[in-house]
Amino acid sequence: MKPSWCFAGGGARALAGLPDGGSERQVAILSAELARRGHPVTILVPGPAEEGTVSGVGIVRGWEAVSAWPRGLRFWAGRLPSLKRALRKLEPGVVYTRGFSVFAPSVAGAARRIGAPYLAALACDDDLVTSPSGGPSGAVGRAGYGRVARAAFVRLALRRASMVLSQHSGQLAECRRMGLPSEVVRNAFVPFEKPAERPVMFDACWIGHVSAFKGFDSLVELLSRVADRRLRVAVAGAVQDRACRGMLEKALESGLIEYLGEIPHAEALSVMASSKVLLNTSPSEGFSNAFLEAWYLGRPVLSLESDPDGLLSGAAPLGICARGRMEAMEDGLRRLLSDGGARHDMGEAGRRRVEAHHLAGPVVDSLLEAAGRASGG
Repeated sequence: MKPSWCFAGGGARALAGLPDGGSERQVAILSAELARRGHPVTILVPGPAEEGTVSGVGIVRGWEAVSAWPRGLRFWAGRLPSLKRALRKLEPGVVYTRGFSVFAPSVAGAARRIGAPYLAALACDDDLVTSPSGGPSGAVGRAGYGRVARAAFVRLALRRASMVLSQHSGQLAECRRMGLPSEVVRNAFVPFEKPAERPVMFDACWIGHVSAFKGFDSLVELLSRVADRRLRVAVAGAVQDRACRGMLEKALESGLIEYLGEIPHAEALSVMASSKVLLNTSPSEGFSNAFLEAWYLGRPVLSLESDPDGLLSGAAPLGICARGRMEAMEDGLRRLLSDGGARHDMGEAGRRRVEAHHLAGPVVDSLLEAAGRASGG
Protein backbone atom coordinates (compact mmCIF):
# COMPACT_ATOMS: atom_id res chain seq x y z
CA MET A 1 0.00 0.00 0.00
CA LYS A 2 1.23 3.47 -0.81
CA PRO A 3 2.31 5.48 2.25
CA SER A 4 -0.24 7.86 3.74
CA TRP A 5 0.49 11.58 3.98
CA CYS A 6 -0.58 14.18 6.51
CA PHE A 7 -0.26 17.87 5.64
CA ALA A 8 -0.44 19.75 8.94
CA GLY A 9 -1.68 23.29 8.34
CA GLY A 10 -3.85 25.16 5.86
CA GLY A 11 -4.88 24.13 2.38
CA ALA A 12 -8.52 23.18 2.74
CA ARG A 13 -9.80 26.56 1.52
CA ALA A 14 -7.49 26.50 -1.50
CA LEU A 15 -8.70 22.99 -2.38
CA ALA A 16 -12.23 24.37 -2.47
CA GLY A 17 -11.17 27.28 -4.72
CA LEU A 18 -11.55 29.92 -2.00
CA PRO A 19 -9.13 32.82 -1.41
CA ASP A 20 -6.04 31.61 0.42
CA GLY A 21 -2.29 32.15 0.59
CA GLY A 22 0.41 30.74 -1.65
CA SER A 23 1.58 28.14 0.89
CA GLU A 24 -1.95 26.84 1.26
CA ARG A 25 -2.36 26.65 -2.51
CA GLN A 26 0.82 24.59 -2.76
CA VAL A 27 -0.52 22.20 -0.12
CA ALA A 28 -3.76 21.95 -2.09
CA ILE A 29 -1.95 21.12 -5.34
CA LEU A 30 0.43 18.57 -3.81
CA SER A 31 -2.19 16.83 -1.68
CA ALA A 32 -4.66 16.52 -4.57
CA GLU A 33 -1.99 15.07 -6.88
CA LEU A 34 -0.89 12.54 -4.23
CA ALA A 35 -4.51 11.52 -3.67
CA ARG A 36 -4.99 11.14 -7.43
CA ARG A 37 -2.06 8.71 -7.42
CA GLY A 38 -3.70 6.56 -4.75
CA HIS A 39 -1.99 7.80 -1.59
CA PRO A 40 -4.23 8.21 1.46
CA VAL A 41 -3.94 11.96 2.14
CA THR A 42 -5.18 14.11 5.01
CA ILE A 43 -4.93 17.82 5.69
CA LEU A 44 -4.89 18.39 9.44
CA VAL A 45 -6.31 21.88 9.83
CA PRO A 46 -5.31 23.66 13.06
CA GLY A 47 -8.54 25.48 13.73
CA PRO A 48 -12.28 25.49 13.10
CA ALA A 49 -12.98 23.95 9.70
CA GLU A 50 -15.60 21.77 8.10
CA GLU A 51 -14.46 18.16 8.03
CA GLY A 52 -14.97 16.07 4.92
CA THR A 53 -13.25 15.15 1.67
CA VAL A 54 -12.24 17.51 -1.15
CA SER A 55 -10.58 16.19 -4.35
CA GLY A 56 -9.88 12.89 -2.58
CA VAL A 57 -8.16 14.62 0.34
CA GLY A 58 -9.53 14.18 3.86
CA ILE A 59 -9.97 17.33 5.94
CA VAL A 60 -9.60 16.77 9.71
CA ARG A 61 -9.80 19.39 12.48
CA GLY A 62 -6.75 19.69 14.66
CA TRP A 63 -8.85 21.05 17.52
CA GLU A 64 -12.43 21.94 18.25
CA ALA A 65 -13.70 25.42 17.51
CA VAL A 66 -14.90 25.95 21.10
CA SER A 67 -12.45 25.77 24.00
CA ALA A 68 -13.08 25.82 27.75
CA TRP A 69 -9.60 27.20 28.40
CA PRO A 70 -9.09 30.94 29.01
CA ARG A 71 -7.85 32.80 25.93
CA GLY A 72 -4.26 33.12 27.15
CA LEU A 73 -3.98 29.37 27.77
CA ARG A 74 -5.89 27.96 24.80
CA PHE A 75 -2.87 27.52 22.59
CA TRP A 76 -0.64 25.76 25.12
CA ALA A 77 -3.22 23.84 27.18
CA GLY A 78 -5.78 23.05 24.48
CA ARG A 79 -4.66 23.40 20.92
CA LEU A 80 -1.15 21.95 20.91
CA PRO A 81 -2.15 18.78 22.81
CA SER A 82 -5.15 18.35 20.48
CA LEU A 83 -2.90 18.67 17.45
CA LYS A 84 -0.55 16.02 18.80
CA ARG A 85 -3.43 13.65 19.60
CA ALA A 86 -4.81 14.05 16.09
CA LEU A 87 -1.44 13.18 14.54
CA ARG A 88 -1.05 10.12 16.76
CA LYS A 89 -4.56 8.97 15.80
CA LEU A 90 -3.91 9.39 12.07
CA GLU A 91 -0.47 7.69 12.21
CA PRO A 92 0.56 8.94 8.75
CA GLY A 93 3.51 7.50 6.84
CA VAL A 94 4.81 11.01 6.01
CA VAL A 95 4.20 14.32 7.80
CA TYR A 96 4.53 17.64 5.95
CA THR A 97 4.32 21.27 7.00
CA ARG A 98 4.92 24.35 4.87
CA GLY A 99 6.40 27.60 6.04
CA PHE A 100 6.85 29.20 9.43
CA SER A 101 4.28 28.06 11.98
CA VAL A 102 4.16 28.11 15.76
CA PHE A 103 2.70 24.58 15.44
CA ALA A 104 5.60 23.16 13.43
CA PRO A 105 7.86 22.28 16.40
CA SER A 106 5.05 20.23 17.93
CA VAL A 107 4.33 18.57 14.60
CA ALA A 108 8.03 17.70 14.30
CA GLY A 109 8.01 16.15 17.78
CA ALA A 110 4.82 14.18 17.11
CA ALA A 111 6.20 12.86 13.81
CA ARG A 112 9.33 11.66 15.60
CA ARG A 113 7.24 9.84 18.25
CA ILE A 114 5.20 7.97 15.64
CA GLY A 115 8.31 7.21 13.58
CA ALA A 116 7.23 9.09 10.47
CA PRO A 117 9.60 11.18 8.34
CA TYR A 118 8.90 14.89 8.76
CA LEU A 119 9.26 17.15 5.71
CA ALA A 120 9.53 20.88 6.48
CA ALA A 121 8.93 22.85 3.28
CA LEU A 122 10.10 26.46 3.15
CA ALA A 123 7.54 29.00 1.99
CA CYS A 124 9.76 32.09 1.89
CA ASP A 125 13.34 33.17 2.51
CA ASP A 126 12.41 34.50 5.96
CA ASP A 127 11.70 30.95 7.17
CA LEU A 128 15.44 30.55 7.68
CA VAL A 129 16.01 33.69 9.76
CA THR A 130 15.03 34.80 13.23
CA SER A 131 14.73 38.50 12.36
CA PRO A 132 12.20 38.64 9.50
CA SER A 133 12.25 41.52 7.02
CA GLY A 134 8.56 42.26 7.51
CA GLY A 135 8.41 42.03 11.31
CA PRO A 136 5.09 41.71 13.18
CA SER A 137 3.58 44.63 15.03
CA GLY A 138 2.05 44.66 18.51
CA ALA A 139 2.91 42.66 21.63
CA VAL A 140 0.82 39.64 20.60
CA GLY A 141 2.30 39.57 17.10
CA ARG A 142 5.86 39.82 18.39
CA ALA A 143 5.24 37.02 20.90
CA GLY A 144 3.70 34.63 18.39
CA TYR A 145 5.67 35.52 15.26
CA GLY A 146 8.74 37.46 16.39
CA ARG A 147 12.36 36.50 17.05
CA VAL A 148 11.78 34.08 19.94
CA ALA A 149 9.06 32.16 18.08
CA ARG A 150 11.15 32.05 14.90
CA ALA A 151 14.24 30.91 16.77
CA ALA A 152 12.16 28.07 18.22
CA PHE A 153 10.88 27.25 14.73
CA VAL A 154 14.40 27.01 13.29
CA ARG A 155 15.73 24.98 16.20
CA LEU A 156 12.76 22.71 16.95
CA ALA A 157 11.18 22.33 13.52
CA LEU A 158 13.79 22.81 10.80
CA ARG A 159 16.67 21.22 12.72
CA ARG A 160 14.49 18.24 13.68
CA ALA A 161 13.15 17.75 10.16
CA SER A 162 14.03 14.61 8.25
CA MET A 163 14.36 16.87 5.22
CA VAL A 164 13.97 20.62 4.61
CA LEU A 165 12.43 21.25 1.19
CA SER A 166 13.77 24.39 -0.49
CA GLN A 167 11.92 26.37 -3.16
CA HIS A 168 15.03 27.48 -5.04
CA SER A 169 18.82 27.19 -5.16
CA GLY A 170 19.41 30.18 -2.87
CA GLN A 171 17.41 28.58 -0.06
CA LEU A 172 19.20 25.28 -0.68
CA ALA A 173 22.61 26.92 -0.30
CA GLU A 174 21.54 28.63 2.94
CA CYS A 175 20.15 25.36 4.35
CA ARG A 176 23.43 23.61 3.64
CA ARG A 177 25.34 26.48 5.25
CA MET A 178 23.18 25.96 8.36
CA GLY A 179 23.81 22.21 8.30
CA LEU A 180 20.19 21.36 7.43
CA PRO A 181 19.54 18.33 5.18
CA SER A 182 17.76 19.86 2.21
CA GLU A 183 16.64 19.26 -1.36
CA VAL A 184 14.88 21.50 -3.86
CA VAL A 185 11.25 20.64 -4.54
CA ARG A 186 9.97 23.33 -6.85
CA ASN A 187 6.63 25.08 -6.49
CA ALA A 188 3.96 23.07 -8.26
CA PHE A 189 1.58 24.42 -10.88
CA VAL A 190 -1.64 23.11 -12.41
CA PRO A 191 -2.57 24.61 -15.80
CA PHE A 192 -5.91 26.39 -15.76
CA GLU A 193 -8.29 27.51 -18.44
CA LYS A 194 -7.05 30.91 -19.44
CA PRO A 195 -9.56 33.75 -19.06
CA ALA A 196 -11.27 34.83 -22.26
CA GLU A 197 -9.30 37.33 -24.30
CA ARG A 198 -10.31 40.91 -23.63
CA PRO A 199 -8.70 44.33 -23.82
CA VAL A 200 -6.04 44.94 -21.17
CA MET A 201 -7.69 46.81 -18.30
CA PHE A 202 -4.73 47.44 -15.98
CA ASP A 203 -1.16 48.55 -16.54
CA ALA A 204 -0.02 46.44 -13.60
CA CYS A 205 -1.42 44.34 -10.79
CA TRP A 206 -0.28 43.52 -7.25
CA ILE A 207 -1.86 40.49 -5.61
CA GLY A 208 -1.37 39.34 -2.01
CA HIS A 209 -2.53 40.16 1.48
CA VAL A 210 -2.00 43.84 2.23
CA SER A 211 0.78 43.73 4.82
CA ALA A 212 4.38 44.64 5.58
CA PHE A 213 5.46 41.09 4.74
CA LYS A 214 4.17 41.55 1.20
CA GLY A 215 5.78 44.99 0.98
CA PHE A 216 2.64 47.05 0.48
CA ASP A 217 4.49 50.12 1.74
CA SER A 218 7.04 49.69 -1.07
CA LEU A 219 4.25 49.44 -3.64
CA VAL A 220 2.81 52.76 -2.45
CA GLU A 221 6.29 54.32 -2.58
CA LEU A 222 6.83 53.04 -6.13
CA LEU A 223 3.55 54.42 -7.42
CA SER A 224 4.14 57.72 -5.65
CA ARG A 225 7.49 58.01 -7.43
CA VAL A 226 5.99 57.25 -10.82
CA ALA A 227 3.17 59.71 -10.08
CA ASP A 228 1.38 59.08 -13.37
CA ARG A 229 -2.36 59.42 -12.87
CA ARG A 230 -2.98 57.67 -16.19
CA LEU A 231 -1.71 54.39 -14.77
CA ARG A 232 -4.26 51.81 -13.68
CA VAL A 233 -2.84 49.54 -11.01
CA ALA A 234 -5.03 46.82 -9.50
CA VAL A 235 -4.47 45.65 -5.92
CA ALA A 236 -6.24 42.51 -4.68
CA GLY A 237 -6.02 40.90 -1.25
CA ALA A 238 -7.25 41.08 2.31
CA VAL A 239 -5.84 43.73 4.64
CA GLN A 240 -3.83 42.01 7.38
CA ASP A 241 -1.80 44.86 8.82
CA ARG A 242 -3.22 47.86 10.70
CA ALA A 243 -0.52 50.22 9.47
CA CYS A 244 -1.10 49.16 5.88
CA ARG A 245 -4.82 49.88 6.19
CA GLY A 246 -4.02 53.56 6.62
CA MET A 247 -1.64 53.48 3.65
CA LEU A 248 -4.33 51.76 1.58
CA GLU A 249 -6.88 54.45 2.39
CA LYS A 250 -4.44 57.21 1.44
CA ALA A 251 -3.49 55.44 -1.80
CA LEU A 252 -7.17 55.16 -2.71
CA GLU A 253 -7.78 58.84 -1.96
CA SER A 254 -4.86 59.87 -4.16
CA GLY A 255 -5.94 57.61 -7.01
CA LEU A 256 -2.71 55.58 -7.05
CA ILE A 257 -4.47 52.20 -7.06
CA GLU A 258 -7.77 50.46 -7.73
CA TYR A 259 -8.45 48.20 -4.75
CA LEU A 260 -10.46 45.07 -5.55
CA GLY A 261 -10.53 43.60 -2.03
CA GLU A 262 -10.15 39.90 -1.31
CA ILE A 263 -11.26 38.01 -4.41
CA PRO A 264 -11.53 34.30 -5.35
CA HIS A 265 -8.53 32.71 -7.01
CA ALA A 266 -10.23 32.54 -10.41
CA GLU A 267 -10.89 36.29 -10.30
CA ALA A 268 -7.26 36.96 -9.34
CA LEU A 269 -6.16 35.05 -12.45
CA SER A 270 -8.53 37.16 -14.53
CA VAL A 271 -6.97 40.32 -13.09
CA MET A 272 -3.49 39.06 -14.03
CA ALA A 273 -4.68 38.26 -17.55
CA SER A 274 -6.05 41.81 -17.79
CA SER A 275 -2.75 43.40 -16.70
CA LYS A 276 0.51 44.05 -18.52
CA VAL A 277 2.84 43.38 -15.59
CA LEU A 278 2.75 41.61 -12.21
CA LEU A 279 4.36 43.65 -9.42
CA ASN A 280 6.03 42.01 -6.42
CA THR A 281 7.38 44.19 -3.63
CA SER A 282 7.81 41.66 -0.81
CA PRO A 283 11.14 42.09 1.01
CA SER A 284 11.45 38.40 1.84
CA GLU A 285 9.32 36.20 -0.38
CA GLY A 286 11.15 33.22 -1.81
CA PHE A 287 9.23 32.10 -4.89
CA SER A 288 5.72 33.47 -5.16
CA ASN A 289 2.97 31.30 -6.67
CA ALA A 290 1.83 34.42 -8.48
CA PHE A 291 5.06 34.37 -10.51
CA LEU A 292 4.05 31.02 -12.04
CA GLU A 293 0.50 32.16 -12.71
CA ALA A 294 1.63 35.39 -14.36
CA TRP A 295 4.20 33.58 -16.51
CA TYR A 296 1.65 30.99 -17.60
CA LEU A 297 -0.50 33.90 -18.78
CA GLY A 298 2.48 35.39 -20.64
CA ARG A 299 2.97 38.29 -18.22
CA PRO A 300 6.42 39.40 -16.99
CA VAL A 301 7.20 39.99 -13.31
CA LEU A 302 8.71 43.17 -11.89
CA SER A 303 10.17 42.32 -8.48
CA LEU A 304 11.78 44.55 -5.88
CA GLU A 305 13.80 41.83 -4.11
CA SER A 306 12.87 38.28 -5.14
CA ASP A 307 14.84 36.72 -7.99
CA PRO A 308 14.61 32.94 -7.45
CA ASP A 309 17.27 31.02 -9.35
CA GLY A 310 18.14 34.24 -11.21
CA LEU A 311 15.04 33.89 -13.40
CA LEU A 312 14.53 37.66 -13.51
CA SER A 313 18.14 38.49 -14.28
CA GLY A 314 19.47 35.70 -16.49
CA ALA A 315 20.31 35.67 -20.19
CA ALA A 316 16.62 35.34 -21.11
CA PRO A 317 14.93 37.02 -18.14
CA LEU A 318 11.28 36.42 -17.26
CA GLY A 319 10.95 39.95 -15.95
CA ILE A 320 13.07 42.42 -14.00
CA CYS A 321 14.48 42.35 -10.45
CA ALA A 322 15.35 45.73 -8.96
CA ARG A 323 17.77 44.28 -6.35
CA GLY A 324 16.07 46.27 -3.62
CA ARG A 325 16.57 49.64 -5.35
CA MET A 326 13.44 51.72 -5.76
CA GLU A 327 15.07 53.69 -8.59
CA ALA A 328 15.56 50.45 -10.54
CA MET A 329 11.99 49.44 -9.75
CA GLU A 330 10.70 52.72 -11.18
CA ASP A 331 12.88 52.40 -14.29
CA GLY A 332 11.78 48.78 -14.73
CA LEU A 333 8.12 49.69 -14.59
CA ARG A 334 8.53 52.47 -17.13
CA ARG A 335 10.48 50.15 -19.43
CA LEU A 336 8.01 47.28 -19.28
CA LEU A 337 5.00 49.51 -19.85
CA SER A 338 6.60 51.19 -22.86
CA ASP A 339 8.17 48.11 -24.50
CA GLY A 340 5.53 45.64 -25.64
CA GLY A 341 8.14 43.48 -27.36
CA ALA A 342 10.11 42.98 -24.15
CA ARG A 343 6.91 42.14 -22.27
CA HIS A 344 6.01 39.55 -24.89
CA ASP A 345 9.44 37.90 -24.92
CA MET A 346 9.67 37.77 -21.13
CA GLY A 347 6.15 36.43 -20.80
CA GLU A 348 6.73 33.70 -23.38
CA ALA A 349 9.97 32.68 -21.66
CA GLY A 350 8.04 32.52 -18.40
CA ARG A 351 5.37 30.28 -19.89
CA ARG A 352 8.03 27.88 -21.19
CA ARG A 353 9.68 27.82 -17.75
CA VAL A 354 6.41 26.88 -16.05
CA GLU A 355 5.63 24.10 -18.52
CA ALA A 356 9.18 22.67 -18.37
CA HIS A 357 9.85 22.77 -14.63
CA HIS A 358 6.78 23.37 -12.47
CA LEU A 359 3.91 21.10 -13.57
CA ALA A 360 2.43 19.21 -10.62
CA GLY A 361 3.27 15.73 -11.91
CA PRO A 362 7.07 16.10 -12.06
CA VAL A 363 7.10 18.18 -8.86
CA VAL A 364 5.27 15.45 -6.94
CA ASP A 365 7.72 12.91 -8.41
CA SER A 366 10.55 14.91 -6.81
CA LEU A 367 8.55 15.21 -3.56
CA LEU A 368 8.11 11.43 -3.38
CA GLU A 369 11.81 10.91 -4.08
CA ALA A 370 12.73 13.35 -1.29
CA ALA A 371 10.33 11.58 1.10
CA GLY A 372 11.89 8.24 0.21
CA ARG A 373 15.37 9.51 0.97
CA ALA A 374 14.15 11.16 4.18
CA SER A 375 12.78 7.82 5.38
CA GLY A 376 16.01 6.03 4.48
CA GLY A 377 14.51 4.36 1.43
